[in-house]
Order: sequence, then structure tokens, then C-alpha cells
Amino acid sequence: MQADQTIVANVTLSTKQPTQLTFKQLETWVIWQFPRKNGSGLCGAVRPSLAKHGWYPAVIFPKEKRVQVYAHLDAQYDSPEAASECLN
Repeated sequence: MQADQTIVANVTLSTKQPTQLTFKQLETWVIWQFPRKNGSGLCGAVRPSLAKHGWYPAVIFPKEKRVQVYAHLDAQYDSPEAASECLN
């Protein structure tokens, strides 16, 4: 049976659904946002500051200073552009 969570760079991510995190929780991660809307947020991507680690798709909510990370999709991408494209 697959675990419901995984830990990446000291951040716990859900393997079942999008993970809701604050900017503070991702302070050591790179947060990349695009000026393309996704619901009430912006398309984006996040990645930990680890060598050769891929990008996770994400929806960024800048006013609320929070991020919805799509780590449950079981895919990492080589670029933030590629990661955000899967949210379309």
C-alpha cells in the first residue's frame, strides 16, 4: 500500500491530493508563478533547493501567501514551464 504522505526537503506532501502550504513552509523552496490564471490563483511550479530535483506543478495564491502543490500527480518536470502546463 502506498503511503498517504511523502517528505521532501523537510516538507510533508500528500500523495493523494494537492497539498496546501504557506510561503513560510516553502521558504527554502523555489516558487515560480506565471501571469496565467488558474481559478482564483496563478499557474506555477515549486521545487526544493536540492540538486537535480524536479519541479512540481502548483497553483500560487500570492495575496494569501499560500501554494497548492500537486505532488500527488506522481510526476516531476525538468522546468517550471513544463510543470505549469499540466494545470491547463
